[in-house]
Amino acid sequence: MKKRMVIAFFATSFTAGVSFAADWPLIAPQLYPSAPLTAVEWTGIYFGVNAGYGWAQGSSTTVFGGGLTNAGLPAPPGTTTPLGLGATELGGTGLFSSSSPRGGIAGGQIGFNWQAGMVVFGAELDAQWSGQSNTVSLICTPPKPGCTASEAIKIRSLTTGRARVGLAFDWLMPYVTAGAALVNARDDLTVNVGGVSALFPPLSNTSLGWTAGAGVDVALSSNWSARLEYLHIRANDLTSSVSIPGFLGVGTAAESAAYRDNIVRVGLNYRIGPRGGPGVLERRVLPGSAYALNYDFLPSIAMSSDKAKSVARPRDGTVVAEQAPQQAAATSSDKAKSVAPPHDGTVVAEQAPQVAPQPPQQAAAISNEPKASKWSARNFLEIGDVDDLDALSAEPEPPKLASKKRREKEEDESQRLKRVMAICAGC
Repeated sequence: MKKRMVIAFFATSFTAGVSFAADWPLIAPQLYPSAPLTAVEWTGIYFGVNAGYGWAQGSSTTVFGGGLTNAGLPAPPGTTTPLGLGATELGGTGLFSSSSPRGGIAGGQIGFNWQAGMVVFGAELDAQWSGQSNTVSLICTPPKPGCTASEAIKIRSLTTGRARVGLAFDWLMPYVTAGAALVNARDDLTVNVGGVSALFPPLSNTSLGWTAGAGVDVALSSNWSARLEYLHIRANDLTSSVSIPGFLGVGTAAESAAYRDNIVRVGLNYRIGPRGGPGVLERRVLPGSAYALNYDFLPSIAMSSDKAKSVARPRDGTVVAEQAPQQAAATSSDKAKSVAPPHDGTVVAEQAPQVAPQPPQQAAAISNEPKASKWSARNFLEIGDVDDLDALSAEPEPPKLASKKRREKEEDESQRLKRVMAICAGC
């Protein structure tokens, strides 16, 4: 009995697998990228900080004017000392200088970008503290014995308002920029004349000029970006005027200056706007490198309603029409199937498994067990058509020689085996 059950179990498993493979085509795994690939988005408001270095070329002219008229006297008007005879006389004297202020810069910026395809339009306002400075020594012109001077020139701040146009290559965006610039400069003048040294009040002024340059923005992440930028700035007509120290005389010192500045800076910006794809520092999903595997283990409902197919009986090779699962279930519960016994060929009516007499305890146990799937039940019913398991043995006994009692016993064993198989199929 145990031998027959083991053989029947493996035969049932094999038949069920073949039937499932025949009913449902092989479903290949579906490969798809685990995350979408989207370009970096540049649209939005951004703000950040920057730092860099600047080098400039400056030129200035300082003219001393006297405040004495010398009315009625033989001395010319516009002297800084009475009659223009003092040792510290500066009337009509000038200073001409050329300087090269250099130094670090630092500041912040705020701007807005609007992206249309690859083209990015924007505007930006930035303010810079500047440490560019230079000290030069001068000689009074026209030459005056004992008259020298020194200038400590400083570019103190830079402010620009610019338009920008760039091309976005995903996380890389080169751009050009141009606009207006405000330059604030200061000149601390010291004059040595007639053996006296005097420090003039600072000559300071702000002038409006222009700027142009280029740069590149690199997206570090969806919202953070880094920048490298060059700007050329020009500002003319920085004019200022201060009074000459009283111990030198009476008059003013008027200065006119111009600057051509070049700055290179790096910056870090944070953008507030729509989130885009990853930057160079974020984890990036590349096609073919990171895929998720998707298996569809559930058979298609559309496939289960296909037309009836022909299958071969496992014993006698008789070809019968296989019905859809819904029709098969109805047929198994309402109608009896005709099968040919394996020995004498006599056609008998086989009842559905549920109408077989069962003890109350076994019937209750079986009713509580989970039902098998449709494809499994159909294969077990096909196996159930073999009502004599002794056919699997090597020496089948002729049916005419078997007694009625033996046949009834074998039928009981067959029914019991079917119930065991049905319970295992529901596990």
